[in-house]
Amino acid sequence: MSLISGNESKIFAKGVIGNVRKAQEDSHGFKLATPNGDLFVVCDGMGGHVGGAMASKIAVDSIVSYMDADKYPTPIEALDGALQFANMQILGYAASHPEYKGMGTTACIVLIQGDDVWIAHVGDSRIYLYLEKENQLHRITKDHSYVQTLVDAGEITDEEAEHHPNKNRIMKALGIKPEMQPTFNYENKPIHPKNGDVFLICSDGLSGMISDRTIARVMGEKMTLQEKGDKLIELAMVGETVVPGGQDNCTLELIEVDNSNWKTSEFKSYSPKNIVQPENTVQKVSVEAPPQKQEIRKDPPSGKKSVRIAVSAVVVLLAFGAAFWWFTKEHDTCETATKEYEKWESAEATAYKELQDAKDKGMGEEEIRERKSFWQDRKTKKDTALKKKEKFCQGSVKTNTKNK
Repeated sequence: MSLISGNESKIFAKGVIGNVRKAQEDSHGFKLATPNGDLFVVCDGMGGHVGGAMASKIAVDSIVSYMDADKYPTPIEALDGALQFANMQILGYAASHPEYKGMGTTACIVLIQGDDVWIAHVGDSRIYLYLEKENQLHRITKDHSYVQTLVDAGEITDEEAEHHPNKNRIMKALGIKPEMQPTFNYENKPIHPKNGDVFLICSDGLSGMISDRTIARVMGEKMTLQEKGDKLIELAMVGETVVPGGQDNCTLELIEVDNSNWKTSEFKSYSPKNIVQPENTVQKVSVEAPPQKQEIRKDPPSGKKSVRIAVSAVVVLLAFGAAFWWFTKEHDTCETATKEYEKWESAEATAYKELQDAKDKGMGEEEIRERKSFWQDRKTKKDTALKKKEKFCQGSVKTNTKNK
C-alpha cells in the first residue's frame, strides 16, 4: 500500500533553466515502488554551470540507484545511506576529474513507505506540505543556511532572510567533505498526511523568487496538480515586487496524497511564527541555536559565461556502475572487512566528537538530538562491521573498548 494510488495526475515534476543562467544546474527524479517505498528527489547543484549540473545529476542518480538496490532496515538508515553514497560519488568524481573540483549540491528527498512519509535534506532546497482542507502551506524542512541562523538568533526576520545579500551561503551540501550530516524527520518520527495534502519539493529557484503566501495561494486555486505546478514555475520566472523572477533555475515536484487512512495531518512545521498553525494538526515550532558549520557559497546568478558539458554519458554510467558495485559488494576477506571496520570506527569517533562539541557549545536540543542520532547510527554501523571483521579474521581483533 502507498499513500498515492499511482495515478500519474497525482504527481508533477518539472525543472526549467530560468531567465539568467545558461544551463540547468538542478536535477530531479522519482521512482515508485522501490524496495524502500516511493521515492522523490530534487537537487540544486553548485560549482559553476558544468560542475553544478554534474553534481546534482550524480546525486539524483546515486540516490535513486541506492534506494532501488536493496531493502534497508529502517527508512532513516535508507535515507542516510543514500545521501552518504551520493556524497561519496560526487567527491570521488571530483577527485578523478580536477575540472570539477569544488562542485556540490543540495538535496531534498521524500520517501513514502506504507502510510508513513520520511524526509531528508541537505542545504537550502525545501520541502513543504500543503494542507488542502485547511488551505495552509507549511515548511517541513529548515534551511541549512547562514541567513537561517540569523533568523533563529532573532537578528533578522524571515522576510528579510529571503532578500538578504548572503542568502546564497549554505551550511551543508553534498560533495564538500567526507563527513556530512543530513537532517531527517523531527525526532525521527514519521509524517502522517491525510487525503488532499500535497508535498512540494523545490529548489530555491522557486522559494527564493516567490513568497510562501504566493505558493499557498496557487496551491489553493481550483486547478489540476499539473496546472498548479506550471503556474508556480510561471510566477517564479516573473517574480514579485522586490526581486525580479527567474534569477535561478527552478525545479519542483508535487505529490498529492489520495490513498491515506489518516484523518489528521501530523508533522513538524518550520513555518514563520506569524503563520497561524492549528494546534490539533501541527506540533509547536521550536527555535534551534545557530549551527556551527562550514559555510558554502552557492554560485551567484551570472548568465555571462558560455559553457558546454563535454562529459561522455557512457563514461559516467560506467563510473556510476563501478562505484556502486564497489560500495555494495560483500566484504568477503579479512583485509576488506578490516578496512570497512576502520572506516566506520573513524566515522563514529568523528560523530561522537561533534556531539560533544554541540553539548559544550550549548546548541539547541534539536541540533543535539540530530547529532546524537547520527552518532548512534555510526556506532551501529561500526558494531556491524566489527562482527564481520571478527568473522573473516577469525576473531583476532583488538578494538577500542572505551565506553561512550
